[in-house]
Amino acid sequence: MTFTSRKLLLIGAATAVMAQAAAADILKGTVTDASGEAALQGAIVTIEELGRTASSDRFGKYRFTSVPAGDYTVSVSYVGADMVTDTVSISGDTDFSIQLGGDVRYLDNILVVGSAAAQAGAINQQRASDAIISVIDSDGLGNFPDTTVADSLARVAGLSIENAQGEGRYVSIRGINSDLISATINGVRTPSPEDRRGVLLDGVPSDLLDGIEVQKSLTPDVDADTIGGVINLKTISAFDRDGQFIRAKVEGSYNELTEDVSPKATLTYSNVFGDKLGVAASINYQSLGIQAHNNETGGWGFDDDLNAFIPNDDYEMRWYDLTRERVGLVFNVDYRMTENTELYLRTLVNEYTDDEVRNKFEFRDLAEEGVSVDGNLYNFNFAEADVEVRQREETRKIQTYALGGKTFAGNWTVDYEVSYAYAEEDDSNNHDVAFRSDDMEGDGIVVWDNSDPQKPKLSGTGIDFLYDPASYEMDAYEQEFTVNEDTEWAYKLDLTNDTVLGNTPVTWKMGVKVRDREKVRDENLFIWERDDVALTDYINANSQISGWRMNNPMFEWPSAGLTRALRGTFTADELDEDGTNFDSLAGDYTIDEMIIAGYGMGTFQINDLTVVAGARIEATDVSTTGNVFYEGGDPDQVGTRQFDDEYVHVLPSLNLKYAFSENVVGRAAYYASLVRPAFGEMRPTAALNDDRDEVEMGNPNLDPYEANNFDLSIEYYPTKLSVLSAGLFYKDIRNPIFGATYDIDQLPGSIDLGFLGDAGADIEEVATYINGETATVQGLELNYVQQLDFLGGFWEGFLASANVTIVESEASVPDEEDVAQTRDVPLLKQNDLIWNASIGYDKGPWDLRISANFRDDYLDELFGADLDRYTSDHLSVEASAKYDVNDNLQIYVEGKNLTDEPEYYYHGAESRLSQYDEYGARYVIGARLTY
Repeated sequence: MTFTSRKLLLIGAATAVMAQAAAADILKGTVTDASGEAALQGAIVTIEELGRTASSDRFGKYRFTSVPAGDYTVSVSYVGADMVTDTVSISGDTDFSIQLGGDVRYLDNILVVGSAAAQAGAINQQRASDAIISVIDSDGLGNFPDTTVADSLARVAGLSIENAQGEGRYVSIRGINSDLISATINGVRTPSPEDRRGVLLDGVPSDLLDGIEVQKSLTPDVDADTIGGVINLKTISAFDRDGQFIRAKVEGSYNELTEDVSPKATLTYSNVFGDKLGVAASINYQSLGIQAHNNETGGWGFDDDLNAFIPNDDYEMRWYDLTRERVGLVFNVDYRMTENTELYLRTLVNEYTDDEVRNKFEFRDLAEEGVSVDGNLYNFNFAEADVEVRQREETRKIQTYALGGKTFAGNWTVDYEVSYAYAEEDDSNNHDVAFRSDDMEGDGIVVWDNSDPQKPKLSGTGIDFLYDPASYEMDAYEQEFTVNEDTEWAYKLDLTNDTVLGNTPVTWKMGVKVRDREKVRDENLFIWERDDVALTDYINANSQISGWRMNNPMFEWPSAGLTRALRGTFTADELDEDGTNFDSLAGDYTIDEMIIAGYGMGTFQINDLTVVAGARIEATDVSTTGNVFYEGGDPDQVGTRQFDDEYVHVLPSLNLKYAFSENVVGRAAYYASLVRPAFGEMRPTAALNDDRDEVEMGNPNLDPYEANNFDLSIEYYPTKLSVLSAGLFYKDIRNPIFGATYDIDQLPGSIDLGFLGDAGADIEEVATYINGETATVQGLELNYVQQLDFLGGFWEGFLASANVTIVESEASVPDEEDVAQTRDVPLLKQNDLIWNASIGYDKGPWDLRISANFRDDYLDELFGADLDRYTSDHLSVEASAKYDVNDNLQIYVEGKNLTDEPEYYYHGAESRLSQYDEYGARYVIGARLTY
């Protein structure tokens, strides 16, 4: 279907609906604070005589249709403010706006300012929702020293994050990893810069956002390709406030390891012109210096003769020096063309650049010639040593654009939108040079002291020459040019009809959506080799690091600039053609994915019970194309593999909300969902080794994950600004996907090698991805927020919050020792325990807060029953202090990772190092000016 025909379809359907709309009496209005300037979302508006309720949207607007003419009592409930009750006479279209809260100074208005406002906004949106959601309000994004969106989400009940060099990167929801959840920006699906479906959230600055919503139960009008939930990032709109709004924020941060100050600035502007046109823009810039001290191993294995686990490959010490630059722009336009038609443009453009130098020292092939064990000492009889420098500039882009609108026609509402989203990962400026020593042989040539598994010390006999740069010659120079691109066009139309069946208010909603997505990976790696290039000529003077993981000082590192200059001196004869061709051609692919969805649902208000029921149908059509290549092969012999697939899912959904009283709400939910295979798993590429007896390949024949999801929860709102809630959840997952390596005689029938032709005749081993049978996730969420003013005296102004999530999961995966058998493991990235706690003081000009975030160990990667890689538990402590100098100026200080908590990964037991990283604490000072 062409772009023009899609537009005609949407316009035609919308016109038909509006032409049939009948006139009806309507009550509508806006809920704001006492000044009338700040819109309040999540206020519950009730027409008492009819028992009908509606909640205010992000602009504070509410709307009732099909209201009989007459006089009514209208009440408005908003957590944090006293209930307001008034009378209104309805005849035709009636506007009735409500103001909440006392007539107080800006600094004292807890509905719109400070930590209390953030909690009030979040609590009210959660209470009003028909689905199970968690919310971070706009003010809540500034309550903690968070750099990235992922950092902010770590504080939400049920969510945990994966860190990358001290910053949150990926988010898991209720034990479900980032590949099985979805992220949107203003409701537009966010594509992934990588070869997976999970979206990196370390590139998007939290300062660009106006709020975050995490939807944990789905209704039929939401894309169904998620198991954990949906993370929706909301940006600013001019109609969030009344009139002009300007905010400037500048700060500098200091890191203990870099000993440098990193700048950050944000400027936000919005204004409403003539009550119809709203323009909002925000721009953010940050240049963040990071240093990381790292050591890691190449894995462990069990030695039957020694009856012990030993390091079986290498030991690396790495020192990272990098700058992360983030530039983001939001530009949004809202146009209220008529009283019944609103149009909008939503734009977010974000670019993240990681400019990194990595220095590495590595002992290689440690277990090749034998090893002995004496307590915590491992004595190796062979080793090679590498000294390596890598200079990399990686750029990631995420862009979303949405053009749409809403039209009211009597009892009907028509929503329409066209959107475009683009993501790119450009790793085309990557240079890696390795220098290698001669082989070292002899009894105990290298001694590994594992007394401190996180920081082992290595020493040896007769290896003093390792500290002489003249002992190393260049092994290889690698230059990488790899680009991942992900684009999606989407077109959607939603029709909503409000009516009354007898005495029961009913909202019917139906819609269609088309998503057209393309994923392209273009990988290029050039490898050059040259003899007699000595490290001595490429030393970076004064770069020595003393006493770091070894008992002796390290010599100076290679210079990234000097070694990079080698690139211009290589000739064609020095190119490793076999390695270059293999790595450049074997990974290229294109995947086209078309999803056509339709849904129908009804929302029924039956006294105190709200029922949302319906179903969604999603039809998927996938076409994949990729290279088939073998090591040592001629580029002219590269084959192409193409695979097409299509499937349809019918996905029912039911959400129940029951108001036991004004302060107690119960919820239950069920929804069916799916997640399509990750692009790197379903790619059609295949790479054969030189002997053509081993093949590593994707599996385009994978089935998507399918899940049945259940929720049950209770919420209690005891005082003006408080909530206690408890929730149970359970997920039954079919067709989980795992990587596995098979001997040819064990290969499942679902794996087809026919596309290899004669080249596959001698295959003995196949590494690929397969579907498992089932997996389950179950858990408990507890959440507590309380303003402590009810205690009086000293406690006035204090605000406490805490949440705890306990999760248990199980999946059957192929056993690495015998893939014909299975073993039970938890789901990847699933924490058994997550908790957050904070205590704050928000009164007068002061806003003080200290918080802690804890996540338990989780399974990170499968290696075998005793050697699976785990990430150790992690406790992060942050604090902030803010002072309002006046109504416009605020100054603040923040501290992040105050306990200098490292990241530690281990193989099977904490005594077996996989990776250890230190990043240091970070301190921030800044100012915020608001008009």
